Amino acid sequence: MHMLVSAVSGWGKGWLAHALTEKNIKGDTYDRVVVLDTSDEFRGLVSKETGPGLAAHWFAGPRERDHFDADTWGDMIDRNEALVVGRHVSKDDWQQVARDVILACRQSDHDVLIVIDEAHGVAPQSEGYPTEIKELATDGRSEGGSATSSIWVTQRLAQIDKNVTGNCTAFMLGGYRDTNTLNSIKDMLEYPKELHNTGGQPVTGLSESLHAEDEGAVSVRKWVEELPNGETQTVNSEWIYSDDSGDVNRIQSSDYGPECEHVGAEGKRIEVQP
Repeated sequence: MHMLVSAVSGWGKGWLAHALTEKNIKGDTYDRVVVLDTSDEFRGLVSKETGPGLAAHWFAGPRERDHFDADTWGDMIDRNEALVVGRHVSKDDWQQVARDVILACRQSDHDVLIVIDEAHGVAPQSEGYPTEIKELATDGRSEGGSATSSIWVTQRLAQIDKNVTGNCTAFMLGGYRDTNTLNSIKDMLEYPKELHNTGGQPVTGLSESLHAEDEGAVSVRKWVEELPNGETQTVNSEWIYSDDSGDVNRIQSSDYGPECEHVGAEGKRIEVQP
């Protein structure tokens, strides 16, 4: 299975991706879980200060770029049931590291789930990128004959390669603010695209199974709380899960309760008050 997890920035995408990753680390489906952590969103899975320390952590810097190949990463995957690879190189060099890690996953004798954070930078629509990355999404089996699945995480659907999104067989989609993004996902959906408008707007033609329990035929919503410093943080958000079996569900991120604290860095606010 290949899954796309996507929503506008601030919807709780990083938290949900963290929760899904933890669920699969602790589950029985995959022998190994590997995370390509582009922006330090998955540090909470590693440190015992934020949970049970479910994953090993390795920073990929210039040394790894120049001296680690797929066999080296494969040895590391063999030794660790869960591995978070953090980015400490440039965008272009990160694609090279991602290629080698992905190839190692696909060559592994283990059943591997690989989670790709900020996937629009790893497999961009408007630029070339390594064939080994594309083959992760387009090929159903690994090179070693075992199962290799993937979760592609992005808030920029227009920038991720359509070969990736077009070959995903499951989708976890939140809210979006612009028409172009809604139009880009409509071919993936078997329900009205307006369900992904932010803010609980009315949606016509929506099946009752996708209604919100409290408000009926409205688009997905999120809930925030104000922090002591005056900033806000998302505490819950709605998502639509669908897959190629015909399963379509409206869920809330609060349905998931990861044991590890999500400590992904939040963006800074820009002061605008006079």
